[in-house]
Amino acid sequence: MASTVQGVQNIIGYTFNDSDLVREAVSAAGSIVAAGTRRFPNGNKRLAILGDTVLQLALAEEWYDGIEPRATYDRIRQAVGSNNNLHSIGLASNLDAFVNLAAGGRTVSPITMAATVEAIIGAVYLDANNMDTVKAVMDTLGLTAASLG
Repeated sequence: MASTVQGVQNIIGYTFNDSDLVREAVSAAGSIVAAGTRRFPNGNKRLAILGDTVLQLALAEEWYDGIEPRATYDRIRQAVGSNNNLHSIGLASNLDAFVNLAAGGRTVSPITMAATVEAIIGAVYLDANNMDTVKAVMDTLGLTAASLG
């Protein structure tokens, strides 16, 4: 799994202190993965929920510093955080090559890819404990309002 950890780190431009967080982040729901004493019976579901919330917080902070109306924030949050966008970002970044699928899985579904991107954001948040680092990773992946064009 060392190549998985290194591969994900290379893509997102962040080196984890706790590599188990990467392993958890790329473990699709239903996959069976353990790292050390940690087990991930629900795959990356918990990290994906955290990552979704962190993603929204980062976007809200970016919006808060500007002068745009609330409707602009809602549009940005929906566009950047949509499963469709997260899926596209994951594929464009080649993160799908590192997803640990459930038994019998052959391809990474759009929902699984979206959850994996969210889980990676959640993992960075837990590992770095720093929103600026999370925002840098989001920027690397193209998960910002500016990436909407």
